[in-house]
Amino acid sequence: MHNYFLSWLDKLLVVLEEWKLLLFLSFIFFVYFHYTNTFDYFEKRRIKYMKPTIFFGNLLSRLIAQKSFIMFQLDTYKYFKGERFGGIFEGRRPVLYVLDPELIKAITIRDSDHFCDRAILPTNEPKYINRSILHLQGSEWKVVRGLVRPAFSSARIKNMFPLIQECTNQLINFLDKYNNSDVEVKDMMVHLTLEITGVCAFGISTDTLKDENAEFKKTAMNFNKMSVPKRILIFSILLFAPTLMKYMSVSVFNYEANKRLVNILRKTRTERILLGTRRNDFLQLLIDASLTEEKDIEGTKNERHLDDDTVDAQGLIFLIAGFETTSTLLSFAIYQMTIQPEIQNKLRDHIEEITKGEELCYDHIAELDYLDAFISETLRMYPPVARLDRKCTKPYTLPGTSVQLKVNDFIAIPTYGIHMDPDIYPEPEIFKPERFTREGKNEVPSHLFLAFGAGPRNCIGARFAMVIAKATIVTLVRNYKFSMCPKTEVPIKFHKKAFLLQAESGIWVRVERI
Repeated sequence: MHNYFLSWLDKLLVVLEEWKLLLFLSFIFFVYFHYTNTFDYFEKRRIKYMKPTIFFGNLLSRLIAQKSFIMFQLDTYKYFKGERFGGIFEGRRPVLYVLDPELIKAITIRDSDHFCDRAILPTNEPKYINRSILHLQGSEWKVVRGLVRPAFSSARIKNMFPLIQECTNQLINFLDKYNNSDVEVKDMMVHLTLEITGVCAFGISTDTLKDENAEFKKTAMNFNKMSVPKRILIFSILLFAPTLMKYMSVSVFNYEANKRLVNILRKTRTERILLGTRRNDFLQLLIDASLTEEKDIEGTKNERHLDDDTVDAQGLIFLIAGFETTSTLLSFAIYQMTIQPEIQNKLRDHIEEITKGEELCYDHIAELDYLDAFISETLRMYPPVARLDRKCTKPYTLPGTSVQLKVNDFIAIPTYGIHMDPDIYPEPEIFKPERFTREGKNEVPSHLFLAFGAGPRNCIGARFAMVIAKATIVTLVRNYKFSMCPKTEVPIKFHKKAFLLQAESGIWVRVERI
């Protein structure tokens, strides 16, 4: 009996060991199946695609900072060159890259109602972030954009122009401290764009052109700063379990920095409402639209779109986008003037020819054709955002194909790849403003210049950014000469860890007063 029991126990232990092994193998199979079961997505549709790696898809080179985001877009474009579209995997998620000009036009403009949402995953971020115009979707996005759009009309920007000029004049006083010195121009331009955005949009002087160590600048510059552990956590969630993002209080933005910025905006908004003061700026438009909407829906069951959180979100995103992307544009513009002094001289002569030595006024802006072309060429070669993302919101068949897209399928348009395609922009590696003169513009369809996006979901502040850039460059070239210094990097290298365009070692030039 005893021997029988021991024999039975031995068999049971063997079975248990086998079950452990079986359970372990089942777990491995489940993990492998889960993270690879989408890898036949493009093969089934007979679409050329990059061979993915389990867990990472095609993003490993980005995750280990082997390749910058902007160069990843260019390399992806080159890989699919000759195809109308191609596929990559971000983790296990398939993303369709669209290259064909007619398909780009269809997706961004003609059939944009099928792609009216950005490809942003739902998150549990604070409302002052996830209620911004970048995050809102569907009909709610359309309503809020319609309420915000008047802030960027030509009439309003014209009214703000004296404030922009005042800030650019302050920039000269600020730069005078660095006369005959080598400076990092992105840092200089951040001082300017923060002050312009603060004054023109919110009636707030940030003091960034008076104090190079201004606290507001330090806070704003940290808006997307993340620690290494947090970066790893977010990438891990996005790659392995993206659906968890909507349940976790994890933000791709720096929580503390953005909280301080939004508190400043809230304080300003509250003071205006309580004191009844008014200004002709972006914040005032948001306040007026919010109060009007609240009054209109009072006593009804209609949904309110511009509540306090949504107003805060628009203010914050405008502040962040306004200073970051415009300062990037200006810093690369100065870089091109520096490495090509003949273009700098041509700009200076052009400005004097148009303005005839008079103080710049708003009406001059429309006449500065070569300056407009110069800025557009800067944006072509250095787009602040290297890729456009869209999410399919209604079933769609790509024109001229049998490829059917379902709701929530992700689309990507590689801006930098298109901007550097020699079939679209001949000799794309050469900086040639003439591409965007009135004669040159006829050679390239407008939907293939994607620095500000395309279609209804393009950058709402594009006109405002261009006016700032033009006013700034006019002021700079009239007062300063920019030349190369020992730290000037040619060709420039892009930062491999940053998502937004950034020079790896900064943009250094020598500044000399004229």
